[in-house]
Amino acid sequence: MSSPTAPFARIPRPPHRAGALRVRPVPHEAPASYLHRLAQAYRLQLRQILEGIGITVDGRPGSMPGGSEIVLSPAALHHLATFTRIPDLPRALGNVVHGSRDPDPGHPNARWQPLEPARQPTRTCPWCTLHHSRGTTSQAWAYHRAHQRLCPQHLRWATPPTDRASLDTRALPELVPAHHAHKRLGRRPDATAAYQWAAAITTRWHDQEHHLTRRWHYRRTRLADTNPPPAHGKSWALTGRDPVTYPETVALARHLARTPHPEADHGFLDQTANILGLDRLVLPPHDLLRAWIHTTQQRPRRRCL
Repeated sequence: MSSPTAPFARIPRPPHRAGALRVRPVPHEAPASYLHRLAQAYRLQLRQILEGIGITVDGRPGSMPGGSEIVLSPAALHHLATFTRIPDLPRALGNVVHGSRDPDPGHPNARWQPLEPARQPTRTCPWCTLHHSRGTTSQAWAYHRAHQRLCPQHLRWATPPTDRASLDTRALPELVPAHHAHKRLGRRPDATAAYQWAAAITTRWHDQEHHLTRRWHYRRTRLADTNPPPAHGKSWALTGRDPVTYPETVALARHLARTPHPEADHGFLDQTANILGLDRLVLPPHDLLRAWIHTTQQRPRRRCL
């Protein structure tokens, strides 16, 4: 009989092996959310599963879900891609926390870092998540862009992960045409700036009860009638503010994007009132829309060639 060609112990082993389960991330999912779901699938803690496949974890998450993010080095993403058998995982999870400092790229490291509230992810649509995860969970959070906060199929509005659940907006059918208008607005190069200004303006109007208070109060009441109470002592004024003001925010953003140089306050304000469904629009001295008018008028005009 011939002797064995080589003992098994001498065969080089990879630094990590493929796992038995294949858990795919949902679109734009936060790495921390995905890793929590992956760990739950194996009935382990997040740190346990990462260290089990050779990834060193620095720091600890915050006490609130979504309040911190885990930043993975390229080597750690490669380890994860091999373990999960998902080759495009580095592209799906990489570079989601803009402005963060990556861990040592040559080593499989992961580092927890806190997130400011404005940069935190939001809850995904539970029905889409349930379908995407093949029935394993309905809970995940992702970095939604502004026009992705509403799921037009299931009419769920993405909320911070500290809330109990995403909002059921079936009582607000006006959000769907606003969502489609927002997607069309996104084709413009100046869409992001216009929407940021519009959101800041309508947020200020909402909080200071200017111009559209009665309409927004009616929507907020409909939301409260069709959803559980807000979590952690929040009020409906805060929890429902974004979806309640969304139709007017989109309408205003489209108007601002189409009006790069308002010629006169009265003519522009009359047009703005008409677009928002108001009889007239009178701005107090420190209104943010007045600040937008002033800022825009100071910009140099583009010369037509």
